[in-house]
Amino acid sequence: MTTAPENRGGMRPTAPQNNPANVSGTGGAGQSGRVAQGYAYGMNKQINEQAAGAPLANAGTSSTGSSPMGAMSSMPPATTITAPSELPDQSIMDGAPIGAGNNSIPGLPQPAPGPDNTQFNATLQAYYPVLSYIASRPETSTETRNVLSALMNGI
Repeated sequence: MTTAPENRGGMRPTAPQNNPANVSGTGGAGQSGRVAQGYAYGMNKQINEQAAGAPLANAGTSSTGSSPMGAMSSMPPATTITAPSELPDQSIMDGAPIGAGNNSIPGLPQPAPGPDNTQFNATLQAYYPVLSYIASRPETSTETRNVLSALMNGI
């Protein structure tokens, strides 16, 4: 007589506890998340009594008594990205520290003036023969030549 294989124990990959998507916001199926366990002898009861004295807020209400979805309904509808501009005469660069448009909106920090490169250019000009020699060498990389060219053209 053959018997069916025993179907107990062992790892079952399809068991609910092994499913990473099986997450409950209340702490698990049938668990309130409010029961203290694993503390020193006598502490579980004391902690559970303290927790019972401070009931949790109901999940569906806020402190004002209205639901978050109720606050959403009083807001104006969102403008879609394909809707025509509500300010067609205003530059899209308004408020940006560069480009066309009103760049001096009150309250926005203004960009610092550009650096005075006079001293840097004078020093760089003194090194022009050396930089030119480095750029002309066959072992100089293309990237280095590009940087030296940009430096030398800037003075």
